[in-house]
Amino acid sequence: MPELASPSLMARALRFLSRREHSRQELRKKLLPHAAERLSDLDDLLDRLEKESWLSNERYAEGLVRRKSERYGSLRIIDELKQQSISTDTINRLKETLKKTEGDRAWALWSRKYAEVIALDPKEKSKQVRYLVSKGFPLDLVIKITAGRYKPLLSAFDDEDHP
Repeated sequence: MPELASPSLMARALRFLSRREHSRQELRKKLLPHAAERLSDLDDLLDRLEKESWLSNERYAEGLVRRKSERYGSLRIIDELKQQSISTDTINRLKETLKKTEGDRAWALWSRKYAEVIALDPKEKSKQVRYLVSKGFPLDLVIKITAGRYKPLLSAFDDEDHP
């Protein structure tokens, strides 16, 4: 039986990008084993994909923020963006967007998990604090929420039926 030719780097790259957005660093890492000695070809391909708008670190960053913002705080999301070598300008812009909703997102996560019950037992309170901090929310905000001193914007959580 004849041996099938392996897909080109471009075909592999487009296959990865057709499934979801990738950062340049992430796509380079996935394609590296298939580039062998042609590292300059790989960098040229990545440049071409960026030029033709197939690959965009900014689009990747915005998608990551959308996907993770309900479950994670800005500290964790920003850290993940830095690991993917996203530009500082993009990170700063997205950080400002995340900070606007940080409190409400943390409160919503806490209220789903703990049914808005303020813990009086220090052991239980520290458990709630650790949970939210592990999700990437700032400690000062977490302490306000777990102490019952944070009130979310009610309009963000009202039903659409109520004016």
